[in-house]
Amino acid sequence: MPRGPAQHQSEHPSFYAEDIIAALELDPNEAYVPVARLAGRLGLNPAQEEQRIQAHTMLQRGTRRLPVEGDGREDLALCLRVEMIPLWLATVDAAQAAAEFRPRLELYQQESASVLWQSFKPQGFGTGDELLPTRYEQTPAEQAYVAAMAMATLARHQALIERQLAAAQATREEQGTDPWSSGTAVDDPHAARLAQVVRRVAHTLSERSRRNEYGGAFTGLYRQFGISSYRRMPPARLHEALEWLERWHGDMLGEPEPPPDI
Repeated sequence: MPRGPAQHQSEHPSFYAEDIIAALELDPNEAYVPVARLAGRLGLNPAQEEQRIQAHTMLQRGTRRLPVEGDGREDLALCLRVEMIPLWLATVDAAQAAAEFRPRLELYQQESASVLWQSFKPQGFGTGDELLPTRYEQTPAEQAYVAAMAMATLARHQALIERQLAAAQATREEQGTDPWSSGTAVDDPHAARLAQVVRRVAHTLSERSRRNEYGGAFTGLYRQFGISSYRRMPPARLHEALEWLERWHGDMLGEPEPPPDI
């Protein structure tokens, strides 16, 4: 028997209609939120959640005991820093939450896994997003989302690699070497090499346009070569991308007209 709209919505909750973050009723002015309040919103046992958070290395680092008003008096309560709330939600056992919040929590954890995979996957893997159809079944909006996530991941990897290389700059200068000439500060030399060339192209182009041109480099890498991650770059794909970037860089230095369209 075909399912009606109401039954379909119940079994497959909408991500936006069933927002678990909204269910927590967070105050945007709060930097720390009492754990008991968070647990209570979802029907969890506050004492058990406090104990679980304190036993979790990363969550525990995001806690502080702060004065909280209640029952006409102010007591110290365990509070969680707001940016740690998504991690806490990802570790909650949905079966322990109130029945009305279980579908929302399960959907949130499913989406979290997909987003994390987009950010940390090695190059060459598929989207791996259970909330999206396969590549050839995606709508234009879904394709745009996948592309935007890929370029955001490239930008994140670029920033992290540049930070690692910059942190090693003083040591390299003391040794009399160029801090940008070697990828030894990064555990993946292929990723470091690609980041260095992207940096050179973006900076050279920025000198001409007076704009931040990293986005153009990331767009080109994704559209031309399907590169969506710097992690564990296959040598052949890396070689093609480096050749393309070097050719683009040479065109910028040798010709007065704008760089090639990507």
